[in-house]
Amino acid sequence: MPITDEVRKYRETVLEQGKVALEEVRKPWYAAVGASEFAYERLQTQLSQLPAEVQARVRKLQSNGRELDATAVRSAVENAAEHAAGAYGTYAAQARDTYESLAHRGELVVRRIRRSDEVKETFEKAGDVVADAGKAVGKAEDAVTRPGRPATTPKPAAQTGPARKAPARKAPAKRAPRA
Repeated sequence: MPITDEVRKYRETVLEQGKVALEEVRKPWYAAVGASEFAYERLQTQLSQLPAEVQARVRKLQSNGRELDATAVRSAVENAAEHAAGAYGTYAAQARDTYESLAHRGELVVRRIRRSDEVKETFEKAGDVVADAGKAVGKAEDAVTRPGRPATTPKPAAQTGPARKAPARKAPAKRAPRA
C-alpha cells in the first residue's frame, strides 16, 4: 500500500477520534462557560445590593444584642446535621438540575459568541489558511506519486556576508610524450 494511502487513512482516523473526543468534552465545557457567566451575573447583582444589605445586617446585630450559650449552639449544630442528612437526596437532584441548566446556558453563550462578526472573520481566515495548506499538500502528493517525474529540490538560500571563493586548483601536470 502506498504511503500516501496510509497517511490518508491515518488522517481520517485521527479526525474521527477528534470528533468523538470533542463530543465527550463538550457538555462539561458548556457547563463551565455557563457557570462562569452565571457567577458573573450573580456577582454584579450582589455588588449592586451590597450597601443596603450591610446596613440591614448591622441594624439586626445591634437590635439582637443577646449572647449565645454553648447549649444553644450545640442544639443548633445537631439540628443542622439531621437536616443535612435528610436533604442529601434533594441537594443531589438540585445539583444535577443545576449542571444541566449551566450546560444549556453555556451552550447559548458559545452560540452567541460564534455568531459575532469577529469570530466569523477569524474562522474565514483560518479556512483560507487550511485551503492553502491543502493545496500545498496536494502538490506534494503529486510530486511524490507521479512516476518518471524528476524530484525537484529547493535551491539553497543565498549566503549572507562576504562570498567565499573556492580555492584555486592547480593545473594537471603535463606528461612527457611517448615515443
